[in-house]
Formats: sequence, structure tokens, C-alpha cells
Amino acid sequence: MFATQDPPIALSPITLRRFPQRSFIPSEVDTLWKITKGVVRTVTWNDAGTPISLGLWTVGDVVGLALSRVHPYEIECLTPVQVQAIPRSHWRHLTEQLIDHAQESQQLLAIIRQERIRDRLLAFLHWLSYKFGHAHGEGRVIELKLSHRAIAEILGTSRVTVTRTLGQLEEEGLMQRRRECWHLSHESFPS
Repeated sequence: MFATQDPPIALSPITLRRFPQRSFIPSEVDTLWKITKGVVRTVTWNDAGTPISLGLWTVGDVVGLALSRVHPYEIECLTPVQVQAIPRSHWRHLTEQLIDHAQESQQLLAIIRQERIRDRLLAFLHWLSYKFGHAHGEGRVIELKLSHRAIAEILGTSRVTVTRTLGQLEEEGLMQRRRECWHLSHESFPS
């Protein structure tokens, strides 16, 4: 009797996929998605159907159903997105990205648990400025387009409250809305 072995499985090359803005990336159990272009939001819903944002992710970040125990779990494209499909057999190479994912999730959790909405919104803007922005002579610039409704969903408040609070921050000179971006002044950051 001869022992036979299955032939080795040839790994398909890691594939790139493109998704248009407002589409959803498939949530596959054995696939993580490394973002190579664009911005996505991971989201779930409560029993009343209210969306709950789980995070905002961009180039270099890894997202996927395997990183969450929340159901439902969806990956929404906030911009046109390109992702690299990474099968389970390649996950061992993602240690740095997985650590970043955990740290950013915890940062967002700490932000949304702040008591005062003003503090929550300002901390969120600071977080956005480091994740999606860049330094500017007057402070930091955030070029990511997020609606007041999307911000409200992330922070667990109403759109009206976000609009009113952003107006207050502008009146205080801590931020300015210019064209399609926000400018945060140096004074808005804790010393």
C-alpha cells in the first residue's frame, strides 16, 4: 500500500480589487483586506437599526470580519477604494497592521466614551488630523470629507449636536472649515 499526499496547493497571487464610493467590501471569514487606496468605515447596527461606526481605515490598514466579533459587520467605502485580498495563510505577515488596528480601535473607544460632546468632538478631530491629515503652519489640516451625520454616528450623538458644536469650535477659533477640509489651530491641541 502506498501513502499518497495531496499535491501542494498553489497559492493564487494576492489580488487587488477596486470598489466605488458608497459600495461595500465583502465580509469574508477567511480574508482580510489591506487598503492600498481610499478610506473605509467598518460599521454595525443596533436593534433599532441605528448605524454604529466601528472605525475609519485608510492606506496600510487591514480590515475584515475576522477582526471583529460584532454582527452584522460591514465595510463601507467612503471614497473609491482599492484593497488587497489577504487569505488566512498570509495573516502571519500582518502583525504590525493588526497591532495598529487594535490600538486605533481603543483610541476611538476612549474618544467616544468622553463625557462632554465638545471634548468628544475635539478629540475625534485631533485623531482624524493625525490619521487623515497633515501638519500645516497654523496647526493641522484634515482633508477627509465626513458629513456631520457620519461624525454623529461615530461619536454616538445627533447630527444637530455635531453641527452646533462644530460651530462653537469655529467661534472659539479652534478650527475653521475651508473648502473641503478642516483646519485645526495649534490652540485646539492640549499642551
